[in-house]
Order: sequence, then C-alpha cells, then structure tokens
Amino acid sequence: MNVYNLKDVIRLNREVGESGQLGNASSLTFALSVSKGKKSWLYELAYLVRSLVVDHAFVDGNKRTAYLFCTLMFQDAEKKYDDRRLIEMLHKIARKSTKDINQIARWLRAC
Repeated sequence: MNVYNLKDVIRLNREVGESGQLGNASSLTFALSVSKGKKSWLYELAYLVRSLVVDHAFVDGNKRTAYLFCTLMFQDAEKKYDDRRLIEMLHKIARKSTKDINQIARWLRAC
C-alpha cells in the first residue's frame, strides 16, 4: 500500500485541472496524520474523503480530487469498485455533509 502525503494530494488536485491551492489545510493535514495510525486502508481513505468532500480542503476540485484519490487507493489495495457507485457515493457525502468516518468507510466498502 502506498503512503500518500500532502504533496501527493496537492499533485492530485492539480491533475484534475485545479491550482492545488488549499482552502482548509488543517483538515487535510489532520486527515493525513490521523489516517496513518489506522489499521484499515478504508479508514485512511474515509478520513481523506471527508477532508476533501466535506471540509473542502482545496479551493476548487475537491470531489474530483477525492474521486481520483479513491481510484488510486482501490487500485493500491487491489480491490474492485463500481465507478458509478463511487461517484454517487461522493456526491451523497457532499450533499449530506457526512462527517461520520465509520459511515463513510461503510459506503466506500460498498463501492
């Protein structure tokens, strides 16, 4: 499993066509630090998805960055996922402002 850091996530935001400008750096830094102590890659991903989609870590492109990050994590874990379900789940998290990490991890597992 690859270990991602702040520079990696900023690079992903730039890959989706944005500036990489942070809007909520503390949330993303927290998500990266907390997630490293988790046993499951799903919980690491859940913290990062929450930071991006709910806390708006970047000025723009948060859902697209979260999507790209999710696809990379699923590939790293050699897990299959349904692309359409993943997109719907990210929109659901954004729409409901879901902050519950356990709920986000369950939704990710169901993708």
